[in-house]
Formats: sequence, structure tokens, C-alpha cells
Amino acid sequence: MKLMGYKRLTNDAGLYIYKRHSDGELVVVIVYVDDALFCGHDKKLVALLKARFMKKWECRDLGDAKEFLRMRITRIGRKIFLDQRAYLEKVLDRCGMMNARPALTPLPAGYIPAPNTGQATPELRSRYQKVIGSLLYLMLGTRPDLAFAVTKLAQHAANPTEDHLSKALHICRYLVGTKNYALVITAILSSA
Repeated sequence: MKLMGYKRLTNDAGLYIYKRHSDGELVVVIVYVDDALFCGHDKKLVALLKARFMKKWECRDLGDAKEFLRMRITRIGRKIFLDQRAYLEKVLDRCGMMNARPALTPLPAGYIPAPNTGQATPELRSRYQKVIGSLLYLMLGTRPDLAFAVTKLAQHAANPTEDHLSKALHICRYLVGTKNYALVITAILSSA
């Protein structure tokens, strides 16, 4: 990528910036394993850079992004909506929570997880880690509203209790009622 004129961000190894010298026009490229997403204002420049990229790495263009890393991408006017509803529903189904009664908050008010004074069974640990891992993926993708609850419970992944699992499933109940939540990115028009 460097040889093609891209600059890699120091704080994210998968994020590259291409800056056209003539006018400063930017194209951002997100690379994750064998997936790449090109973003930019100038469609001709984006198309040119994608063509060079595809020639160099022998890959194909899948058109406008509809999904990336299990995130659905919907563009309506000057807004982009990012959600993980399909993945979220798989998580709920795996946890047996598809038809659970929705919770209003990610955790009950005032809940503070207590450490396990005993030893978790391998089965409990495995189930808990699967649920927490799935919730972490949602949180890091499109659901920052889960951050406090999930990180608090993730601290107990090595030795969870049944109460910890119950509260992780409480987060799933919260997701039942908030399946349609999405991150919304709105374009800001420049007055220049």
C-alpha cells in the first residue's frame, strides 16, 4: 500500500489514507484480512484507486458496500446507517433469547458484578465466554451503548458465576428490544 502512495495510520494498522497532491482530495481505505473498503468524495478517484488495488492483488470489485465485517451499510441521502442486526439475531438465537422479554437497560440499575469466590465449571466458563465474546463484537462494531455493561462483565470471563451469565443474558434481553438501533453518520456540508 505504501508503494501505491497510501499512508498507514499509526493508531490503526488497517486504515490507509491516500491524498491526491493536486487538490488534497482524500480516499480512506479500510483493510481487514482479505476485505477492503474504499471511501471518498471523488468517485472517479475512488474508482481509479480501486482498479489499481484490484490489479495489484488480483481481486474483484463487489460494487457499492452493502456489508462489511458483519455490518450492514445503508445509505439514505446524506446519511449512512451501520447496523449488525443479522449478526445480533444469530447471537440471540444461539443464546435462546430470540423471543425473550425485552429489558429497558443493558444491566439492572445499580448492579455491580461480584467476583467468583469459587471455581466456575468448564461448561459455565465456555458458555459465558461465547456470550461475552459475541457481545464484545457487537459493542465494538455498532453498539457503543453496550460498552459499560459488556466491559464490566467481561472482567469476569476467566471465572464467571451463574449471576454473571444471567446478567450477560440480560444484555441479550436489552438487545431484543433494540434490534433496530444503528450508528448514523451524517454528512456535514462545507460552506466553503
